[in-house]
Amino acid sequence: MLSIIRSLKGCFLGEDLKSEQLCIHVMDALSLVASTIAISVSGVLSPGPLTASAIAVGAKRCAKGGFLIAFGHMLFEFPYIVIIALLYSTIEYLLNNVVVSYVLAFAISFFILFFSYMTIKEGVSIIRSGSIHIEGGVKYMFNPILVGVALTGLNPYFLLWWLSVGLPLIRASANMGFSFLLLMYAAHIWMDYFWLALMGLAGEGSVKILKSKGYGVLLIVLGAVLILFAMNISLEIFLNLDFLPF
Repeated sequence: MLSIIRSLKGCFLGEDLKSEQLCIHVMDALSLVASTIAISVSGVLSPGPLTASAIAVGAKRCAKGGFLIAFGHMLFEFPYIVIIALLYSTIEYLLNNVVVSYVLAFAISFFILFFSYMTIKEGVSIIRSGSIHIEGGVKYMFNPILVGVALTGLNPYFLLWWLSVGLPLIRASANMGFSFLLLMYAAHIWMDYFWLALMGLAGEGSVKILKSKGYGVLLIVLGAVLILFAMNISLEIFLNLDFLPF
């Protein structure tokens, strides 16, 4: 640690070549982190199926559900980024194929609609019974990690985001070495964990505030929001139309 501090001091004082090289690496790292945060933040915080599902899972008395969804998201995202760094042309060709786009759109829409159906069904059941009885933990209709993997790996817009908006980050970091690729991803993924965990806690907190009927209505609303996302994805892919402003 002391040697690094001395090298940084030497860098700013222009004392030797080794210190100057270290300084360049530090500046590159800081620039990469700043660029990653600036480019990623709008995508991370934008409304979408992952955000809505994190709230829904949290509302099922699984406060850590949002964190687990982020973990599932990461399980797909990081290998995908590494593959892009190695096989960009092949991945781009596949995702621009109409058949592949249609298959992905159908798969994610089906998954979201089924998740929505189960959420709405549970909300209706709670309203009718007048009591909240939900199995705690992760043992319910969908494991949060599976939700994170599926809503990431089947989402054509997420897949294309890293091939377009996020591509400069992958190329720049990969050109500097694998350690910089890891640094770039660390600067990106912490925001996903923070946001989705926060949404999960918000969903879990709603159970304590709302009474049974209000909680049932919340589940129905979240299910309806997810249906809108599924419809919007399908319309954009199949008909090049969309009705959501984000």
